[in-house]
Amino acid sequence: MSTVVTPSAAGTAAKAAPRRNPRHFSRGVRRAVNSAHVVTAVGLVGVELVMVMLGLMARNTGDDAVRHMTYETMRSLVYAAGIPLAVLALVSGVVLCLRTPWGLWKHLWIQVKIVLLFLVIGIGAGAVSQWVRTLEDKSAPGADASGIATFQWLQLGAVGVQITALVVATFLSVYKPSGSRRVSRDARGRRAGRG
Repeated sequence: MSTVVTPSAAGTAAKAAPRRNPRHFSRGVRRAVNSAHVVTAVGLVGVELVMVMLGLMARNTGDDAVRHMTYETMRSLVYAAGIPLAVLALVSGVVLCLRTPWGLWKHLWIQVKIVLLFLVIGIGAGAVSQWVRTLEDKSAPGADASGIATFQWLQLGAVGVQITALVVATFLSVYKPSGSRRVSRDARGRRAGRG
């Protein structure tokens, strides 16, 4: 005996099968990219905290050689870790947005996070790196140290702004204050069926 499939039965069967959006990552890839995003963002927070600690140490030490070496270390840290981690956090975050149902412009909290990360990159690459270089030059043996206190406070203040921006971005990631994605009727039905 053969079974005849009518067009309406075929359409119902096709609707029942879940379709995966080809533009979205699979669960495993999404988790890997999300993990990379979290690791780079946490690493960036760590770099900024180290920059504060080194800045305070350089400001408060009485040893000129230690002060100069501290600013050399800070300059290396900005270029070797701070800027690369910030760029990787931005790229991985944008990739997640583009390849997951969250979308890049669907939620205000995502837009604010992107702006905050651009702010962190801009402050780091545009201001902090230059001020640390100036501090390194002014703390060199035999250099004119006039105005060094001003640059010390500027550097510490800028890094404080970066840390604040990263904490706000973390808060937005955890609490998603503009609400979550709309839940489809199918998903609501599955949740209600779990009881």
